[in-house]
Amino acid sequence: MKIRKGGIIEISIRFIFFAGTIFLALYGLITGDFRYQYLMLLGLSGVLMITGIDDFEKGKKFWSFASFGVAVFCLIVSMQVFFMERDL
Repeated sequence: MKIRKGGIIEISIRFIFFAGTIFLALYGLITGDFRYQYLMLLGLSGVLMITGIDDFEKGKKFWSFASFGVAVFCLIVSMQVFFMERDL
């Protein structure tokens, strides 16, 4: 069974989400400024969603559903942080 690694678009999107997430996490840790924490969680949600899609294609159903669940959780927390910061 041959497992494909994904196309150039999938790899590019994963790299953008991953690099953005790492950059925002390091920015928050170094400066102590957590204004952009919701963007970091949004990027983490994107990375986990792509990982879940890859695991589902590989046949790892448990890990794909776990990745989807954590991605949805991160997305919900990201929206809560966004709305709490703006008092909406």
